Formats: sequence, C-alpha cells, structure tokens
Amino acid sequence: MFKRILFFTLLSFLMLSCIKDSLDDCDRSLRLQFRYLHNNQSQDLLTEQVQDIRVYLFDQNTGVLVNIIPVGVQDIALGYVDVDVNEGLYTAVAWGGSSINMMQGGYRDATATNPATNTYAPIAIGTTTLEQFRMILTYNPLSGNSFAQVAPQKEDFDDLFFAIAEDISVAGWNKQIVPLDLIKNTSTLKVVATGFEHLRSRALSDIPVDIFTTGKNWLYTYNNAPDIYTPRMIYRPYDATLGANNTIEIFIKQQRLNINQSVTEPVLLYIRNTDSNTNIIAPIDLISAIRQNPNYLTQSAIDREDLFVIEVSILHDLEVVIVINGWKVVILDPLPV
Repeated sequence: MFKRILFFTLLSFLMLSCIKDSLDDCDRSLRLQFRYLHNNQSQDLLTEQVQDIRVYLFDQNTGVLVNIIPVGVQDIALGYVDVDVNEGLYTAVAWGGSSINMMQGGYRDATATNPATNTYAPIAIGTTTLEQFRMILTYNPLSGNSFAQVAPQKEDFDDLFFAIAEDISVAGWNKQIVPLDLIKNTSTLKVVATGFEHLRSRALSDIPVDIFTTGKNWLYTYNNAPDIYTPRMIYRPYDATLGANNTIEIFIKQQRLNINQSVTEPVLLYIRNTDSNTNIIAPIDLISAIRQNPNYLTQSAIDREDLFVIEVSILHDLEVVIVINGWKVVILDPLPV
C-alpha cells in the first residue's frame, strides 16, 4: 500500500512539474519581463512608448550569441515573453524601438569585425560575440564636412531603448524570471533662438542661420557604452519654424547624452552664420550645460528626460543668455562681434 501511495505521489509530482515531450525540455524556460519605468513620470510607459523589442541572448561562458528573441506588440502588451533555453549561464541584452520595426525606424545590429576602421558584418547566431556586438543608428558617410564624418539616414529616427540582465542561470526544471527594465537612449532638443536683430546685419534675412549638434554618441556596444572608435555624427533639425520677432524654433532628435563623453568627446550645439562660415555663438558643450541644472547631475536623471528646451537669447548689448529647461546656464565664451 505504501509503495502504491509513493508511486502515485511521484507520478503526480512529475505531471505537475513537466508537461513537455522530454525531460530535457522540462520547464527550462525564461520569462523575460519588460518595464519602462525610467522616465520623468515614474510610471510604466512600456506599452505607450515601445512597440518592438529584440533580445540578444549570449552564452555568458563563451560570449557567443545563441538566440535572437523577437518581442512583438502582443508580447509587450502582456509585459513578458516566455522562451525555452538549454541549461547554462546567459546574458540577455534587450534593444527596443518606438515603431513596430526598429530596424526600419533607423537602427541596425551588427558584428564589429574591425572596430578601428568601422567595419561590420551581419549578426550571426553561433558566431557573433558579446564584444563584437554593436547597435548602430543607420548612417550615411559625409565628405568634406568639417564638423562630422557621418549623418543619420533618418533625421527623425525612432526612440531607442536598452536593458541588460547578466548571470542568468538556467538549471533544473524551474522557470527563471528575468526582469529587463528599459532606459531610453534618445531625447529631443527644442532650440528657441531669439535676438538676431541685435547683430550687425540687423535683419534675419541677412543672417542665414544653421543650427545643429554633433557627437560620438550613436554607436553602442552590448552594454550600452559608446564605441570608442565612433565617428562624429551631425544631427540636423527634423522640424524648423520662423516666428515673430526673428524667433527660430527647431527640433533635433538626439542620441543618448552620456555624461562620460562630456569632456573627451562633447556633444556640441552649433548656431552658425552659413554665409560667413562663422559661429554666431560659441559652440555649447550640451551635456556640461545641462548638468549645470541640479536636476540633471546624474546619468539617470538625464536618461529620464524626453525633452530639453534650450532658449538662446541674444540681447541688445550682444550678451548671450542660455536657459535649459528653466535653468540659466553660465556661458564662458563671449559672442563674436
């Protein structure tokens, strides 16, 4: 009698523990859970802002890519996706976009075959390694541009999102739940420039104005760090208007403002006179200027912000006043006369 009870007890346990075809596959699965809480509303805006996610699963021992897991709109609505994997130790790298196909929205994944010469090959399961992996804003090379070597193929590219989970241990029959909390790698600059009538030419029509930013902040390694060999990119406005009183208002989509780049590879905001090929104001180190505001001292605080409003005012005495998100920035360089 005792043997029969033991037999049925074990049978019930096995039935509850595994309903797959073989014990090798029993519950060796991951539940990848996604959230986007790292925003200025401190709410989960995953379904509002993210429509496409791709998870690159690497064997952490060998560093080799073992799977690419697509996460579509329906999975994002649930907030998770379940995948079956073999026993092992893994790193999961998630990249997301604000449209239903992030690769059509301005990005591509690649294998860096020679980072120093910016040589890339397609991603390949079983071949691409963590160290070789790159996420790239698709670009066009520039010739003869003194400010940058490349430009985005799309000026109004998708928002880009990133998350990573390391040391994911899959063993036995237990499902592993892996949280992937996304951060946004993009923000928008709204530049409002006024006071051009105080310049010598006295009329905006006499002062062809070009506003743009440059930076080496668009090509990422697996852990969201900028590739050290990244060429400088020029970001031009995707929308611009000329208002009353010689007011220019433009919008620039900007890749991640990484505080580690603020000294060695600054993101620079230019306001130039294209006829004379001179700066109307000295180039602004954007990250340093933003960080003068005590609300944006950390990388986390900058990553949470979607929009930076940069008000540039040229006064009658040619003083330049710059205000970013309500905070007056100290400018060290004078306006050229």
